[in-house]
Amino acid sequence: MRADFETEYDRLLERARELLGAADDSQLSDAAVAVNQALVLRPDSVDGWLIKCQVCSATGDDIAALAAAEMAYTRAPERPDCLYWRGAVLGDLGRHAEALRAIEGSFFAATEADHWLLEDLFYEKVIILEALGLPEAAVATCEEGLVLCPGSPLLRAALVPAERARVRSSLKVLRGGVG
Repeated sequence: MRADFETEYDRLLERARELLGAADDSQLSDAAVAVNQALVLRPDSVDGWLIKCQVCSATGDDIAALAAAEMAYTRAPERPDCLYWRGAVLGDLGRHAEALRAIEGSFFAATEADHWLLEDLFYEKVIILEALGLPEAAVATCEEGLVLCPGSPLLRAALVPAERARVRSSLKVLRGGVG
């Protein structure tokens, strides 16, 4: 961990990020403690609420993740990462139409500086479109994403199930709707 933090808040938030990024479920409770302590120091921190959302999502607490995403979103509704996390959690909760609106809003709000978010945005949109039963739109979204993120293994992997779903839906039509 770096030792050049300006504040205790910065140190706690970085600690939560590190623990979350370790991809070790046994460290998620420590990440939750760190982010909660950071939010005590700065309750209006958009980044703090986004990290809290991610920690809650990683622990499977989608309701708490949505609450944290909403806290971030109400503080910075124009930030694409707030819209992204809001959409991702809404999708996890099965609220796909709302999730799609949030993800579309994130695309609209994204600038060149947000290029780091594009791969995840496209992937999340594909997942939502598949859940909505729109395989052709999911494939088109994958293809569009691969144009902007050509090296994305995530989008290449998502393209395979989306293609299969598109083929299945066209076979139903060819078979007269029998599945």
